Amino acid sequence: MSAWLAACAPAATTVPDSPVAAVSSRPSAVTVKLIGINDFHGHLLPPDGLTDVVEADGSPPVKLSLGGVAYLASEIRALKVANPLNVVVGAGDLISASQLQSALFNDEPAVDVLNALGLDLSSVGNHEFDKGRDALLRMQRGGCAPGQVAGPAASATTCLDGRYPGAKFQWLAANVIDDASGRTLLPAYDIKTLPTASGPVRIAFIGLVLKDAPTLVAPAGIRGLRFTDEADTVNALVPQITAQGVRSIVVLIHQGGYTQAGYNDEECSTFTGDIVDVVKRLDPAVDAVISAHTHRTYRCRLPSRDPAHRILVTSAGHGGRFVTDIDLTIDPASDEVLDSRARNIPIVNDRAPNPAPDRYPTLVPDAAIAAKAAFYAAKAAPVGDTPVARLKADLLRKVDAAGETALGYVIADAQLASARDPAQGGAHLALMNRDGVRADLLRRPSDGQVNFGQIYTAQPFGSDLVTMTLSGAQLIAVLEQQWRMKDGRLIETFLHPSAGFRYRWSASAPVGARIVPGSVELEGQPVQPERTYRVNVNRYLADGGDGFTQFLAGSDRVTGVLDRDALIAYLKASEPVDVPKTGRVTRVD
Repeated sequence: MSAWLAACAPAATTVPDSPVAAVSSRPSAVTVKLIGINDFHGHLLPPDGLTDVVEADGSPPVKLSLGGVAYLASEIRALKVANPLNVVVGAGDLISASQLQSALFNDEPAVDVLNALGLDLSSVGNHEFDKGRDALLRMQRGGCAPGQVAGPAASATTCLDGRYPGAKFQWLAANVIDDASGRTLLPAYDIKTLPTASGPVRIAFIGLVLKDAPTLVAPAGIRGLRFTDEADTVNALVPQITAQGVRSIVVLIHQGGYTQAGYNDEECSTFTGDIVDVVKRLDPAVDAVISAHTHRTYRCRLPSRDPAHRILVTSAGHGGRFVTDIDLTIDPASDEVLDSRARNIPIVNDRAPNPAPDRYPTLVPDAAIAAKAAFYAAKAAPVGDTPVARLKADLLRKVDAAGETALGYVIADAQLASARDPAQGGAHLALMNRDGVRADLLRRPSDGQVNFGQIYTAQPFGSDLVTMTLSGAQLIAVLEQQWRMKDGRLIETFLHPSAGFRYRWSASAPVGARIVPGSVELEGQPVQPERTYRVNVNRYLADGGDGFTQFLAGSDRVTGVLDRDALIAYLKASEPVDVPKTGRVTRVD
């Protein structure tokens, strides 16, 4: 294994012109600052609405207006000034599932602003593979998107300045193997050499994506790629890195956890998630883990393979709402990390109707980055600002006790409406995956309107809808796949059903038997195991995404319109759209 990893490892790089770091209490020790972001998702502009910020002291959440890349850049610049001995790193999902201002142009704007704010390295995330391996390699290396209009034309969607130079930062993919070559798709790790008065300091950064990425992206785009176990991959690399005399190792991983604690609560007593198992199997030579994927904000210390060695594990939420400030105190004589400390910093912008509390200072946006964001916003405005329909109330992703959301219901209803006609598939019901709903639809207070940009942000993937035939038994099996066990833990991935389809489920029942027998109904009639039903889903689910492999058994497939187009048509036909009634899904305990 180490042979092909060695072949994929890049040459060590040096950060030029780095001033001497501040000397710690140990004369020979230096402090290196790592500045971490993750799950950026092309958020050039501050998102709509306020964010509930949970503090470590258990006090009620504070509502703050967070995010916007110009404000993020301002905070990153301040951190770099505070310690010029720094590395800016990411943990994946920098692109895709993005705001319209970036997504409309193949996320080239996201890479442009990340280049400008000084990102050095990032792991890949599952969303980096949304358009397939070739698209990811283009994002890294540059070049215009094939078959699209380039340049200054109003219809251009690629190379708006005439060219796309690619990412100046390096994506890392230690556990993504190209079966044809046996090598990693992108470099496995990078070693940064930082010159100091006490001698050079070297830090190795290993980048990985969650091993289950193939269940989260379209299979066609990753054909020929193999995703290996995260901890095993890191542990295999450690001897190769330490053999080069490097003793400071940081893992950038697109995998994460969950906590109910505050964003800077170090206790992390409620911390759970896949990252816990990954970290507890890591070689104790790893000094810090910058994580992602769950969109949570935390700083914790988790046990490694050596329970006495606890590794600093952080995440900066999503959408540029936070940045993680990590200080590593390193002995240049040995390259050993002597101490590690971290804090998450909210990116407070000036968009809130009321000033933030004094303990949350409002940032001044970086002028150069703000100009870039404004340029892309202006290019997208003719499309994004187009009114779509009026709502009676906001349509939210807030989850109810049964696991459903109002906006998810509306999207499922829209999909069913688009495919009811026999010529369009003859669907009897539609099912929508909850994680495919990416943002709330918030009505404009003056007239209740939502625009195309909001629809795009809520459904950014532009997936075909597919209507297929399933037997009643297969349909019930699909519903059971909302719950599955993985490494001894329960994974829940809820589906939103369209109107007229109902069922009940039990949280106390075993996995595989959670649907209450006889409770599945369509238009008031029990679903019969031997009968067939026409079911409409997006292409991602149709191809078995999110672990819903039962959809692969669907026959007589008919491809319909794009999911986003179905939602727009439904909203227009139904305006003003009200919040749908609950009760399609009932949790019995």
